[in-house]
Amino acid sequence: MNIPLLITFLDVMETGNFKRTAERLNIMQSTVSARIRQLEETLGTRLFERGRGGAEPTPAGRRFEGHCRAFLTLWGHARRDVVSGAAARKRHLHISCQYSLVRAYLIGWIDRLRNEDDDLDLHVEINFSSQIQRDILAGETDVGIMFAPQLTPDVQVADLGATEFVMVSTDHDTLGDVNFSRYIKVAYTSAFERALDELLPEFAFPSMVIGSDDLAIELLGRYGGTLYLPRFAFAGAQSKLSTIRIVQDAPTILQPVFSAVHMRRRRDPVVVWALKLLKEVIDHR
Repeated sequence: MNIPLLITFLDVMETGNFKRTAERLNIMQSTVSARIRQLEETLGTRLFERGRGGAEPTPAGRRFEGHCRAFLTLWGHARRDVVSGAAARKRHLHISCQYSLVRAYLIGWIDRLRNEDDDLDLHVEINFSSQIQRDILAGETDVGIMFAPQLTPDVQVADLGATEFVMVSTDHDTLGDVNFSRYIKVAYTSAFERALDELLPEFAFPSMVIGSDDLAIELLGRYGGTLYLPRFAFAGAQSKLSTIRIVQDAPTILQPVFSAVHMRRRRDPVVVWALKLLKEVIDHR
């Protein structure tokens, strides 16, 4: 089976749009169409109904989705297990972390993993939660850390606690003085945005919205202003920008953090060991 065909099919199932899938996979839209057509010809049935509104999966397409995910999972496990010689005696672990959680969780976790087993074959990636989830389902990632995993029967999700977000500013100490024209909205997740908009509806539609706390800190250094940061990122931001401070009377926002593991891997000794170390890192923060 041609793996890119299956990956493209699952992405279209998620986006419902050939053009959007082409952008996400960094390929031409015609390539997406050709891959779906080839897959349909191989299966002997139509998987999507194309229209101006996008691509709607047929009943056959919906049935094929589960088989497709199962195949990719088995393929991922097979690729990782086919090793030889000295590599076969080493422990392997592939972990992936959402961008905004690197400083809070990932660095300390890597330190513990390396200290406990300096011969560990460790693969680390930083990505968005949607891609982490796809990699877990495909068997490419053993453990993911993210804000908003999608709950599916194939993935075991565990609550790691919550990260606290605080309003910081280069201009003001109190919420009532914050200048809306200099407020930057950092869209960490859709759940975070909803919580923020409910607490501060007057700040729901600023002129600038970005999706990275690293970029947010860079912008504060260049232009000043006000935005929300994870509390764990504040000390690092303050070391770069001495004028930044926490707006003391602004509401704090708690964002749950989760680990995600494929159900097939949840009892793997290496995965169990890695999650135990991760929990210890979090408990001692």
